[in-house]
Amino acid sequence: MKRKKTPLNRKRVLTDPAFELTRQNNTEFSRAGRAARLLHHTLKLGIRNTAHPYISGRLTKTMFNVLQSDSVNGRGERRVPQGVLSILEGFNFNRDTSLQNVLKAPYSIVFNQGAMHAIISFPKFISRAMIETASGANAFMLTALAASIHFERETFPVEPVQADILDLSLQLHENLQLQLPVIEHQPDHAVIVTLGIEFFHNIYGAIEPVDKKHNVLAVVKVF
Repeated sequence: MKRKKTPLNRKRVLTDPAFELTRQNNTEFSRAGRAARLLHHTLKLGIRNTAHPYISGRLTKTMFNVLQSDSVNGRGERRVPQGVLSILEGFNFNRDTSLQNVLKAPYSIVFNQGAMHAIISFPKFISRAMIETASGANAFMLTALAASIHFERETFPVEPVQADILDLSLQLHENLQLQLPVIEHQPDHAVIVTLGIEFFHNIYGAIEPVDKKHNVLAVVKVF
């Protein structure tokens, strides 16, 4: 059978006024995708020990929501840095396990711009009562990152800050803190703070990681 030629071609999609909405959507989705890749690249040293299937699509979708919240620019010109970046708060890099479900301990986060560091503080922490996991682990480690980032510029990976490996016991830990350096911060940058937990088996002093599918990492604050 002879195929009929279609009047739709690349040149028409790129120039015809009837496809203006399509061009605007494609442009904005591309911006959201680049911003998602930047964030993933910046946090990759913290993400690597966390299971993250389909993270690219989920993160791009969330970043597109940020872009759509831009009230400064018109449709087709909207950008992630002008959006409501706090939409990122609560994003879990592990699709199947969330920080909100695992960590029940109260904590606070502050950003000291003068000292260029963020601090995550746990006033009181009883791990067995405040951590829920199906990993079978008997030990855990808190891990966190703070990244200064502009979502349309080059960025570099940030090293995670990790607490000591602690037992999942009824021991009370008071004033537990993670102090996170904020590197290369600029006035037009956002500071993205993530917090996570990695689990381990402590077998007579030998520390072995459990399957990383049980580990969690999430964006907990955007300054």
